[in-house]
Amino acid sequence: MITKSQRERLRDLAQQIPPTFQIGKNGVGGKEIIDISIALDLHELIKISVLRDSEIDEETILNAICSLTGAEPVIAKDNEVVIYRRSSCKNIEHIEI
Repeated sequence: MITKSQRERLRDLAQQIPPTFQIGKNGVGGKEIIDISIALDLHELIKISVLRDSEIDEETILNAICSLTGAEPVIAKDNEVVIYRRSSCKNIEHIEI
């Protein structure tokens, strides 16, 4: 579990990255979870855009993705969610939080 100060640091870092995925009215399925998990292994911190036509709010999407990927929720705001998971890959630059 990450601390409040670590979460704030991740929020600051997330402002500089573009959304990696979009979630629409179909919600989050198995393929999306696999792709998000791979992206987390490569980047550790990702932003996901929740389209306005989505039937599920961003907070619910954030919680679902985190529970299915083992990621930490960072923020759900303004139709975007940000998640973090420390990567086990040794050949990437890890985020220091």
